[in-house]
Amino acid sequence: MLSANDLLLIGVLARDGTAASAAAALKVHVATLYRRLTELERETGTPLFRKIGGRYSPTPLGAELARSAAAVEASLADAQRRLSGGEQRLEGRITVTTADSLVPLVAELLHSFRREHAGIHFDLVVSNSFADMARYEAEVAIRPTRTPPETLVGQKAGTFGYGIFAADRDASALPWIVLDDSLASVPAGRWLAKHTVGSEVALRVNSMWVAGQAAASGLGKALLPDYLAKQFGLLPLGEPIDGLESEVWLLIHADLRRTPRIRSFMDFAGPLLRSRLTREAPTSSKP
Repeated sequence: MLSANDLLLIGVLARDGTAASAAAALKVHVATLYRRLTELERETGTPLFRKIGGRYSPTPLGAELARSAAAVEASLADAQRRLSGGEQRLEGRITVTTADSLVPLVAELLHSFRREHAGIHFDLVVSNSFADMARYEAEVAIRPTRTPPETLVGQKAGTFGYGIFAADRDASALPWIVLDDSLASVPAGRWLAKHTVGSEVALRVNSMWVAGQAAASGLGKALLPDYLAKQFGLLPLGEPIDGLESEVWLLIHADLRRTPRIRSFMDFAGPLLRSRLTREAPTSSKP
């Protein structure tokens, strides 16, 4: 049965023309090359080469096999280039899930990555639940959290704080924009429930992003992550809120760590996210 090595032998011998040079290129002994060529011609029942003037010239069948060998060599060379330089020619699709508050940062990140790797395309799932990694088969999660799931691995991309923000520094008398019951369990929701009792509430929302947009419109003041307030150009009304500091984590499933496009994205995303977060911190990681 003809093997890939046999096909390469035929191709190299047709190209080089002499047994000695072909054997050297294939890194085999000349006697080994002679023996295998004899076996191949016995198996096919017809000569693959004719020796003319001390050189091997392929027969019509040998020439056909030599062309197939050239195609195999080209495929192997392409595969080797991808292995050695694949990080420069990444292709494929990456599904990213993130929270609504991080959408501006993540959109900037995806745009920056595609400038270097135009062969990568993204699906972005915006949700406040880690469960959506499984539901949408997301490969990368970029999440604000202090307690990343044990089932995921990755790195802390930075830290951030919360503060009260508005479109104008003289807006302390403005009504509140607060989070609705769907976000009552998050730390910001609990803080608002405790500190806005009896205050005028202009708007309840189920999205931190929408709260930022509403505050930017002048509708009221809102408790927001500092990185989101920065995106909207909002101004702080006082100091950051003690006890609400949190972190942004960049996470993947452990079995994706060696996938080139995912590894390259993680290496790119971490430094960019850290540079954009208001409060930077040394990277910690999950093994």
